Amino acid sequence: MCAVELKKESNPFVNIALLLGTTLITAAILYYGVPNTEFRGVRTGVFFPRTVELPEDVRFMDNRIKCEAPEALALLRAAVVKIKPDYPAESLTLRFQNYSSGYKYNISYASYYAQRINFAGDGGYFRKGAIVGDPVLDAEVKAKDDELEKAIRDTLEAYFKAKGAQ
Repeated sequence: MCAVELKKESNPFVNIALLLGTTLITAAILYYGVPNTEFRGVRTGVFFPRTVELPEDVRFMDNRIKCEAPEALALLRAAVVKIKPDYPAESLTLRFQNYSSGYKYNISYASYYAQRINFAGDGGYFRKGAIVGDPVLDAEVKAKDDELEKAIRDTLEAYFKAKGAQ
């Protein structure tokens, strides 16, 4: 024969509180995300970073002028940190290629993106999906991205001029 030991019955309010607490914590993580990770949850807004690349560009100048990518990269990182102190400067990359007509360069950097959820159709709380777009969020993202791109292009142009480019 097997003996079965009965345990003391737990309070139903404790079980309900545990279930409710687990549900609320899970919902909060799904909505707000997990701090210090790439998971930002499903809430609507403008977030950072998303890696983007500037189109390859060519700077026409004397190919004998020596431009060093690490030197230019340090200037670019300092410029973006100056306008955005919390900018992840390590995500900014720069590649130079020296051709007979000048330097070709490629830049990638962290930028902003808008996240929109469409749970409530045309309701105001959750905004339209990414395909449709939201003019307010899109304008905010464009303004922030334009500010970063301008700082990067201006700094690179100043670097080339300092090296003797026309």
